[in-house]
Amino acid sequence: MAITDITAKQQMGAAAVSGLIAGIGAAYTQQAQGYYQQAGYAVQAQEALRMAGLRADKAVEYGEAAFKRNLMKIEYEALNYKIQANTLIKGLRQANAAALARGYASGVVATQGSVGGVRGANVREVYQDVGISDLNAMTARILGLEDATSLLKQSYDMAFYEREAAIVNAGTLRKAGVIAKGTGGLLAGAELMKATTNFAMTYPREPEK
Repeated sequence: MAITDITAKQQMGAAAVSGLIAGIGAAYTQQAQGYYQQAGYAVQAQEALRMAGLRADKAVEYGEAAFKRNLMKIEYEALNYKIQANTLIKGLRQANAAALARGYASGVVATQGSVGGVRGANVREVYQDVGISDLNAMTARILGLEDATSLLKQSYDMAFYEREAAIVNAGTLRKAGVIAKGTGGLLAGAELMKATTNFAMTYPREPEK
């Protein structure tokens, strides 16, 4: 066999081996890429869960703080109605005391007659207003508690759905990671098959005798 033929075969063999090594390296790189993508999806899933937990906690925290503020607002409003009722009663006492004093000063029986009628009318009107004020206070308390409770429930619901959505999203990301890993393995196998096929086709063999 001529030296040139031997050199050509050596070059062809070296090229075939080099191609095989490169193919094996590409296969491992492809497989590693699949693992890398899977790890990336796992990190995203973990971060999504963490952030959802923070948002849910903040929603509950805000809802509970708003509920406490609403309770204080309800109490202040009820107190204002109570003050209004006490002011009306105080005014009634002053008005009736003044009517009584004028009656006695005029030399009449202040508890009877027109003076007594005026005092009775004052009592009826003021206590009607007091009743309305008490009703307003009770209505404000009931409606205020309903609104405050509704807002608190909304914050709990928001936190629940935030966590549930994050769990579903994390599951999707993990599945995507598994798929990426599997795809990387398939592509790595294809690269390896291609490399070995090319090697078999290009590596020089001794002719059969």
